[in-house]
Amino acid sequence: MTLAPWEVDLLSLVPALLDSVGKFDPDPAVDRLALRAYPLDEDADDEFRRLLADELQHGRAADRSAFSITVESGVDGVVLSTAEAEAWLRVLAEARLVQAARADLPGGSEKGSDQALFDYLSWVQGSLVEILDEVLP
Repeated sequence: MTLAPWEVDLLSLVPALLDSVGKFDPDPAVDRLALRAYPLDEDADDEFRRLLADELQHGRAADRSAFSITVESGVDGVVLSTAEAEAWLRVLAEARLVQAARADLPGGSEKGSDQALFDYLSWVQGSLVEILDEVLP
């Protein structure tokens, strides 16, 4: 995958976008990223979070780190391992969820740069899926 310099600049901002979740109130992205594992059982959901919250947070941090490191080499062409590609997909999915929640997208009345960023992130994610579909058995 080869990225134009502006794409590298834009994608380099994605980890900061994700790190901003919960930094202001209200932030609709918080609820969007913290879906309940057991929506009908509060005790089970609390137990799930108690057992896995740290692991989930660690995984998200590792994905963002891998994304940040590899996106910087994008102008020369990014060659990702399967694990790095999976990290990219998770980071892009999170970024799309944050963008959609904050801008009330898709289907909302917000347009312009919010919609353009959402569409671009969707395109990158879709392109990566297509590449993986071609190269993975």
